[in-house]
Amino acid sequence: MTDCISLVYELRKMWSQSMAWEKQTLAKIKWRIAVLALLSCGGALSVSTIQAAEPSAVSVNNKMLPASDINWSKYAGKVVVIDFWASWCGPCRESFPWMKQMQAKYGKDGLVFIGINVDKDPALALKFIQQYQPNFEIRSDQQGKLASQFKVPGMPSTFILGRDGQPAAKHQGFFKAKEAEYEAEIVRLLSNKNT
Repeated sequence: MTDCISLVYELRKMWSQSMAWEKQTLAKIKWRIAVLALLSCGGALSVSTIQAAEPSAVSVNNKMLPASDINWSKYAGKVVVIDFWASWCGPCRESFPWMKQMQAKYGKDGLVFIGINVDKDPALALKFIQQYQPNFEIRSDQQGKLASQFKVPGMPSTFILGRDGQPAAKHQGFFKAKEAEYEAEIVRLLSNKNT
């Protein structure tokens, strides 16, 4: 874990020294490096450790696209909420309407939700998707590879990346009583326009 923290600080130092690059190109590179650093560290980095609207991706033949095919670079400069969920998860049923509402409200401001389904049976996930009609991208992680990289402790588990691609928050579970707190966190991250 110490090596991962050192890697993040070294990357930040390198980024600040390379401001001569075109801003957009730099943001894309920072995003890719941050996601790779996050994944190489097993997704174990969180804000406590480092202090620091697209329709569902369901193809026409009703199959979910794999999480391994996510093009992370297209989210450079955005606040990304990665939500691991399952059809059998009660709190997931409560979180989906809220995530839809947040995506509709803040998508134009740079908020992106990506739902990562971990069901072994894709038919169960597709039934859930039909019922809740998400207005955000949904991907499948049937083998649990991405969930393992992020060290997902249970359902739902949410990881939020700031506009700079750095891990900003991590939540386990979904609590209706905390909806205002979750939204305030998103608004705070969206207001940070520095990438």
